[in-house]
Amino acid sequence: MVTAVAAIVAGCQGRAPPRAPVLPTVGVVKVERRSVRETHEWIAQVDGSTTAEIRPQVSGYIHDVNYREGSRVSSAELLFTIDDRPFVAAVETARGSYETAVAELNKSRADVARYAPLVADHAISREQVENARAATQANEATVKGAKGALETAQLNLKWSKVRSPVDGLAGIAQVRVGSLVNPNQVLTVVSQVDEMRASFNVRQQDYLRYASAINAAPDGPADAGGRTFELVLIDGSVYPHRAHGIIVNREIEQTTGTLQVQVMFPNPDGLLRPGLFGKIRLHVGSDAPMLVVPEQAVTQLQGQYQVGVVDAQQQVQVRLIEVGFQTDHLYVVESGLRPGEQVVVEGLQNAVPGAKVNVEQARWPAPADAGASPPHARD
Repeated sequence: MVTAVAAIVAGCQGRAPPRAPVLPTVGVVKVERRSVRETHEWIAQVDGSTTAEIRPQVSGYIHDVNYREGSRVSSAELLFTIDDRPFVAAVETARGSYETAVAELNKSRADVARYAPLVADHAISREQVENARAATQANEATVKGAKGALETAQLNLKWSKVRSPVDGLAGIAQVRVGSLVNPNQVLTVVSQVDEMRASFNVRQQDYLRYASAINAAPDGPADAGGRTFELVLIDGSVYPHRAHGIIVNREIEQTTGTLQVQVMFPNPDGLLRPGLFGKIRLHVGSDAPMLVVPEQAVTQLQGQYQVGVVDAQQQVQVRLIEVGFQTDHLYVVESGLRPGEQVVVEGLQNAVPGAKVNVEQARWPAPADAGASPPHARD
């Protein structure tokens, strides 16, 4: 037994001491003051300045598709031909009815002219003359009706040739040769794309905040009172051409509580296409120094914004802050932080509030496409 106890004691003396727990590592940046301009963004959809749905005005079978799909077409250019044989026949029938009515009218007028002197000689009764005059009036009405029917038939024949009402970019044909079409069908769509509309909806609160910028110089150039509108494409790039006009709807939409706004952009290179999604970014005022933190440092919970702050003892504390607008991957901080404090941008999920952490300096996010910023945007 003595030997066994001695062996146990010797084994305990040779065991290594327990290791200290490994501290989680977080990436931090220091809160800074930076010169920024107030911005706001809205989801937008791009459309042509004018978009025309091409519908037939008569029913019939498509005989030809006369344009090259996806190409530019000119106003009055022939797009589709509907089989015109029924319309040609209708014109001939209407023309025959019109000519018959004209002949009847001419006869009744001749009767009136012939009967008038005979009444004075008492060769015929006055009633015959009155009947001839009544027949003339009836025939005049018949001629007008027949003429209208002929013009309608001629118009339907003309409408069997479906033409573009505007210059623009024509889409893919929705029907093919042999399809039976009617006025309720869309054959294709033609959009004017030299100038594009970016449409977005502004909440009432945002409208009241930016009303002076949105309403300034609606038909003039951008940069009215420091205002600039940018179009941020879905890949994150900034469209290189500057907005040159803005259209504000007259009323707030009651069902959504939003105001529709459209910003006009030139499209000389044809890059923008109808249906493209992006964001409208509004720059307001001039650059001013403001306290900012990277957007990845901020989390939102039940309408409150919070950040992880590493104190002098290298402990993480969660702190509520008040934020202003968001710009260029940054939040403007209105209260809750001081310059120089360290906020966590990486690894906060691995840290327990109040516990110590290892600290590594992280990088601030790079500015978004500084080369396409408003002062350098092309007109």
